Amino acid sequence: MATQISAQARAANLKIGDYVAKSGIYTKPGVVVEKSQDGTVVVDTDPEVVGQYHRYANTSGLTVEQKAQFNAIMDQVNQIDEPIQQLEMIDAKVGELRQDPDANREIMYALRNQQAKLIRKSGDLPRLYRERPEKVV
Repeated sequence: MATQISAQARAANLKIGDYVAKSGIYTKPGVVVEKSQDGTVVVDTDPEVVGQYHRYANTSGLTVEQKAQFNAIMDQVNQIDEPIQQLEMIDAKVGELRQDPDANREIMYALRNQQAKLIRKSGDLPRLYRERPEKVV
């Protein structure tokens, strides 16, 4: 059974930079740019502002600094033309971030999601990949 989160609970968890698919009667997607003490948020629908936070994927839930780090990594990955090399670079970056897993957990998760998206798009699988021993069968 899926757990539904109330709109109030979801709103309380919104952070600066979170993606908003639509807001009330406004159906244009945007991004949270301000959050007031009373809980209200300002949503900016300018595509450039949305792209500043969500250039490659919906990274809601990450802090502004984590979004910037994720986007910087993906900027490097997208400079490579070959999907296999892109997959391997993402895996290498996850390996680097794994040195401090508590601080980088959310970024690693976002990179793994991006890697899965790239695998589905290209149909390729990485030649080498890192995995925890208990997950290797």
